[in-house]
Order: sequence, then C-alpha cells, then structure tokens
Amino acid sequence: MILARGEILKLIKDGSLGIEPFTEDVVRENGLDLRVGNEYAIYAFENQVIDPCELESTRHLFSIVEAKDGRIIIPPRSFALLTTMEYVKFPRDIIGFCNLRSTLARYGLGVPPTIIDTGFEGNITIEVINNSGNYLVLRPGMRFLHVVLAKTIGEAKYQGKYLGQRGVTPPKGLKGECS
Repeated sequence: MILARGEILKLIKDGSLGIEPFTEDVVRENGLDLRVGNEYAIYAFENQVIDPCELESTRHLFSIVEAKDGRIIIPPRSFALLTTMEYVKFPRDIIGFCNLRSTLARYGLGVPPTIIDTGFEGNITIEVINNSGNYLVLRPGMRFLHVVLAKTIGEAKYQGKYLGQRGVTPPKGLKGECS
C-alpha cells in the first residue's frame, strides 16, 4: 500500500516517521521530496581498477567536498554521491522507494534503484548519475529525491552498516562477502 500525503503527515505528527529538519513542503501527494545536503563525494582518482571484494574501506577512494558557492557540479557521464539535508527515521513497517524528481531526470540525471529499509535512520546517501553531455548543477536545499512510502506486511529493523549515518557516506568495502 502506497501512502498518500494525509497518511504521511499522520505518521510525522504521531512521531512514527521522523524528518529533521522538517518543513511541510517536503510532503508531496504520494511521498517525500527530500533536499540536497551541503556535501557530496566524488572519486578521488580516475582510470583505476576498483575491486569492491578486495576492499574493507573505501574512504580513500572518495573526496568528500563541501558545496562551493552553493553549487554541486556533476560532470558529463559521471556521478556524485549526494546526501539529503534531512535526517530521516523510518518506522519498522514503512519502506521508501527512491527516485529522482522527474524534472531533474528530464535534464539527463538519474539515480539507480534505491530502497530505504524499514527501521532505517540517517541521512540518505544516493548516487546521482549525469547521463548527459553537459555539466549539471544542483544546489543545496533544492528538492531532488522523491521517496515513495509503502507499508510492509510485518515489521523489521534495518541493522546494516549505514544505520545512523550523517552526511554523505561512501560505500562499504565488500571484502569477506565475495566468494
């Protein structure tokens, strides 16, 4: 069951769904429009061979950058890891499906399929891909990530590495997970 605006506002009002900072304009007809945070991450190197199965940490692969002059510039056919301004706390029976706002997709930006798990809390880090041949600019505070909320059958709590993350968070290494 997809949640509409009224149901989302009820969850926020009763404290089941946390969003900080909260402004009512992030609640849309059928989801949330979260805003771009002030920092982002880009690869620190290019033309390297990166094998996630050999990495315990990836912090050295990324440069975490504060938005300069209030702009985040994503080069053509490249990507950046962005974070949301909002810190969210999901109930144990609500899941979020992340999409880029369609207006931004029409400029050539995209995000891969991304789920906010039940019981997750933290800033959302998401990969934004520039599929165009142009440099595209995003600005901290602009609505960019549309999250559709759905009720699950049963409850669960996210227990992964990204629980409680603040700011942009590079991917975890997969050493020990690969065969």
